[in-house]
Amino acid sequence: MAKQATAEPAEPAVVPVDGGEAGRIDRLHDAAERRLSKVGQRHTRQRRAILELVVDAGRPVTVPDLLAIGGAGVSQSSLYRNLVVLEDVGVLQRVAGWGNHDRFELSEALSGHHHHHMKCTSCGLVVDIPTNHGFEKAMAAESHKVSNELGFEVTGHSVDLFGRCSDCH
Repeated sequence: MAKQATAEPAEPAVVPVDGGEAGRIDRLHDAAERRLSKVGQRHTRQRRAILELVVDAGRPVTVPDLLAIGGAGVSQSSLYRNLVVLEDVGVLQRVAGWGNHDRFELSEALSGHHHHHMKCTSCGLVVDIPTNHGFEKAMAAESHKVSNELGFEVTGHSVDLFGRCSDCH
C-alpha cells in the first residue's frame, strides 16, 4: 500500500503534455518516478504503460475504458491498484463518475491544465470544460467570501456540471 504523498514546493509542478512537444512523455515519466520514489515505490513498466494510456486518452477514463483500449497488459485488479498508487502520489487524479465507475486523468499539478467537468447522467460520459479568467475570478471572490464567513481555508476548487450529452438527449 502506498503512503499518501504531499505536494512539495520544490517539485517542478507542470510537465508539458500537449502539443506533441518532443520528450513530453519522458518528462512526465520522470515526474512520476520522483513522486513514487518519495514514498518508496517504483515507476514500473506497468505503471508507465498505464500512465501513457491515461494521457493518450485525452479525457477522464474508467478502468473498463482502459481495459478496452489495451489495459497495459494487466488484470482489472492490478490496473485499479496501480491507478490508486499513481493517484496517491499526485500523478493522476480521480474524477467521480456517474454510476459505478470513477475516472482517472493526469493531475492538474502535472498538466497545468485547470478545468472542470461536464457529466452525462445517462451514459456517464465525462468531458473537460476549459476554464476562463472571468469564471475563475468570480469563483475566487465567492470562495473567499464564504470561507471568511465560515472560518475555512480554501485550497482549491472543482466544478461539475450534470446533464445529458448530445448522444443521450
